[in-house]
Amino acid sequence: MEFLIDPHILKNTEDLSFVHLKEEANLSIKGYQIPSGGLDIPMITAELAENIKTKPENEVITVAGIIRGMAYTLGIDQHFKFKEEYIKFLRTVNDAIENYILFQAMQSAEDNKLLESLILIKSVLVLNPVNSQALLNYGVTLLKYREEGISSKKIAKVFKQEAKNKLEELLTIEDNPMAYYQLAYIYKDESQFRKSKLYAEKLLELEVDELVQVRVRHLLHELTDLVDYETGYEAILMGKADEGLPLLLDLEVKYPEWWNMIFFVGLGYRQLGQFSEAIQRFDKVLEIKGDAVDAIAELGICYSSLGDYQKAIESFQRALAVGGENSEILSNLSMIYMELGEYQEAGDYIKRSLELNPYDEITLACQTRLEELLG
Repeated sequence: MEFLIDPHILKNTEDLSFVHLKEEANLSIKGYQIPSGGLDIPMITAELAENIKTKPENEVITVAGIIRGMAYTLGIDQHFKFKEEYIKFLRTVNDAIENYILFQAMQSAEDNKLLESLILIKSVLVLNPVNSQALLNYGVTLLKYREEGISSKKIAKVFKQEAKNKLEELLTIEDNPMAYYQLAYIYKDESQFRKSKLYAEKLLELEVDELVQVRVRHLLHELTDLVDYETGYEAILMGKADEGLPLLLDLEVKYPEWWNMIFFVGLGYRQLGQFSEAIQRFDKVLEIKGDAVDAIAELGICYSSLGDYQKAIESFQRALAVGGENSEILSNLSMIYMELGEYQEAGDYIKRSLELNPYDEITLACQTRLEELLG
């Protein structure tokens, strides 16, 4: 089993201390013999230090401590060099080792040690990738730790993707209500509204308590319009404005300040050649969100299509001022200046675009057209 979070927790090996046990050491574990040459066993450093301070020498290293250390090690690094020996030890010492480690993970979570809990749960999946309880707890703990323990948005995204992957894996094993519940909210958060609705509806087919039902029904109510929005804008992005626009126009009446949706209404009208309607929508977007560079650029396209080249130039230059250099906008400006017969200006914009992206197909086509115009 692969884990996306591995690179982000490997540093936690710093929490471990290793003690070498000679092969003649007696751990009093029936059926287990320390391998020839001895074995380096891990202990959680804080626990080891506390034992050294408070316990007699012969009680510093305990079987329970070794279990926690080995589980923690495997949870951090599933490719650790003593992996197979540690698994052999854990399986021998306790027939129900997976449940025991999960219990230890719950204890860590109760002590607000979320990362430690996460690592211990992950070790159970190293032992058994199809442990459904571990998959569920792993997914839920990933989401909780993402919210409470990670400041980096980039890393938080990795933890969220890991949670999604493992909860999806759980559903290949069993119809788990909490997996559907968590995934419904994950997909809503990712603006995959149809998929979120699918998981929420599937959840209601299963036996769940009344509180969960109330929450999910509320989610489905929220998703009704969001699904129409997703269906509508996806149709417009595929060039099917006649299919997507009616859905979004219904929403426009209900949500006059929803600028993302209004933008796609404008885009739909622009695709249909209804430029005045499109301009009204893009202007509305900019009233709500003045730095929406895509709306500014779309105004440029609309004005250019209407032959109002001065307004088109102003819009495209504003887009560059707000959003920075952009090959698509620069090539649009070059095309306008070619229409106006101002070939020096057109060439300057083509040059700027190719400096950004030497292989931009639209800019290269503009360059070829300019060369033709120049004879």
